[in-house]
Amino acid sequence: MSKKGNFFEIFVFGAVTGLVAGMLFAPRSGEETRNKLKKIKEDNDELIKDTKEKTENLIVKTMEAIEHGFDKLSTMVEEKQNVNVNKADNA
Repeated sequence: MSKKGNFFEIFVFGAVTGLVAGMLFAPRSGEETRNKLKKIKEDNDELIKDTKEKTENLIVKTMEAIEHGFDKLSTMVEEKQNVNVNKADNA
C-alpha cells in the first residue's frame, strides 16, 4: 500500500475520531447527541464499512510483517550462536 493511501486512511480515521469526540463533549443533551451520531453513521455507513475493512486488512498485514520480522530475527540469532559455537570449538 502506498504512503499516500496510508496517509489518507489515517487522516479519515483522525477526522472521524475528532468529530465523534467533539460531538460527545459538545453542550447538547444526550438524546440530541445520540440522534446526531446515528444520522452521521447512517449517512456514512459505506465509508465506515470500507474504513473498517481497510483497518482490519492493515492489522493483518502488520501482524504478518511482525511475525516475519521475528522469524528473521530468530534465524539471525541462531546463525550468530552457531558461529560463536564454531569459533569456540576451533579455539
